[in-house]
Amino acid sequence: MISLIYQVDKIEDEVTVKAIVEDMVLVYPQTMEEPAEYGPALCTASFTISEDDEALPENDDELIEYLEGLDLEWEVVKDDWD
Repeated sequence: MISLIYQVDKIEDEVTVKAIVEDMVLVYPQTMEEPAEYGPALCTASFTISEDDEALPENDDELIEYLEGLDLEWEVVKDDWD
């Protein structure tokens, strides 16, 4: 689930999105009593669009809905200190 769109870059038919995505990083490991807990992280995903596709939505809420319908492979953006 996407919480916030951070950046969208479109170069020709390639779209790259940075967004805050829920449940992407381990916050607390599993214990004998509790399951593992995951939290949000800044992530990136890319996809291609063709000229026949509709234009990307301008509204953030509509863009989030559009992106969630694509079933993208999100990757956590690593910080310089990781």
